[in-house]
Amino acid sequence: MNDPRPLRGFWKFTAIVVTFHLVVAQAMAVSGSLHKHFHDRCDEPGHECVVTLMLQGGYENVAPDIVPVMILSEAPDVPVLAPKTGDCLPFHLVGGVLAHAPPRGP
Repeated sequence: MNDPRPLRGFWKFTAIVVTFHLVVAQAMAVSGSLHKHFHDRCDEPGHECVVTLMLQGGYENVAPDIVPVMILSEAPDVPVLAPKTGDCLPFHLVGGVLAHAPPRGP
């Protein structure tokens, strides 16, 4: 019988490897000596790895520039039409209520 999911073993192996990598990175972030064991130059100021990025609070070093937006309310350039004065009936009542009624049967 053929396996309906031939890559199932590959995906399990990939999930295990990624989980193991995350656990090791978390352990290195907790223990400075373990981090130093894997990286000889981890004390240099320009050193970047997943552990230093986790310790800095994120994976992106550059904070975005936040620019405040000023919204000024101005009068529109197009003249606003005033509503009609007088009797304004809705369109469905123009010819009377029964003007748009269905036809009478036999």
